[in-house]
Parts: sequence; C-alpha cells; structure tokens
Amino acid sequence: MLRDLEAKLPMAPNFRYKEFVKSDTAMRLGIRNIPNEQQWQSIERVAGNIIQPVREKFGRIRITSGFRSVELCRAIGSSSKSNHTRGEALDFEPVSSSIRLIDILKWIHTNLDYRELIAEYFPGGWVHAAYRLNKNVRKLKLKDKRHSYAVVSMPYILNIYE
Repeated sequence: MLRDLEAKLPMAPNFRYKEFVKSDTAMRLGIRNIPNEQQWQSIERVAGNIIQPVREKFGRIRITSGFRSVELCRAIGSSSKSNHTRGEALDFEPVSSSIRLIDILKWIHTNLDYRELIAEYFPGGWVHAAYRLNKNVRKLKLKDKRHSYAVVSMPYILNIYE
C-alpha cells in the first residue's frame, strides 16, 4: 500500500513519511527510494518505538537518513544488507545545538528497546538507531576514527564523550 508522503505517521505524529525516504543523493542520481509494504511497516515501527519517544524527550529531531533502497546504499558506499534497506534504521540529530548526542544515546540505551544503537562520529556526528520487531538485541556500537562499528559498553562511550 502506498503512503501519502505528506501524511504524519500514526505512531509518530511529529513526523511525516517523506522524512524517512528523503535522499538528496537518490534525487541527484535518479534512484527510486520508495519502500514496499513490509519496509513501510518497519519504518512505522522504528518511528513509533525510537524517534517519536526521542522527539518527546528532547524536542525537534532531524532525520538525516532513513530508508535506503539497495541501489541507494550501493551508491553511497553502504552495505546492501544495512538495516536501512529494510526500513528498520535511521540516523538523526537534534535540531537544537544545545542538545548533546551523548545525552540522547544514553537515554535511548536506558529507556528504549533497540536492535542496534551506534554513536557515529561523536560529539558532532549523529545517532544511528535500529529497531526490528521481536529481534532487538541491544547492540551498542561506536564508529569514529579509532572504532569501526565496535561493540562497546555505555561506560566505555561515556568515558570518551562525557
């Protein structure tokens, strides 16, 4: 079933469908970046279980990358098996510069269920969060100049960034 890209998501009323599929790279390269029904349902779950609670806690959030088709992932050098291709992941940052990424990461880790949570290029990067129905294994990872998606503990990340 197609979605009205201007419509708000039922479980995430602060967000519109278009925010989860927008890609400047896809537009520039003419790549179709529209999810199928299963992917739309996954987007709705990650929106309701991750991004909407983060929005309610921290205020306005900008989704920098949501769903990515396999073709788009290949075009940007990402894995074609990325959680993004299933609609189960998104990258985001707060709109306000007064909100620290480490505070968002810590809050998600403490309060929400997730499949994967990645601190990417902190302190100025973004948060990557993935949610998969009945398969949330709560892997916390770090990606920066010294760590390549290394599985880490929250105390380890806090020691570096807090």
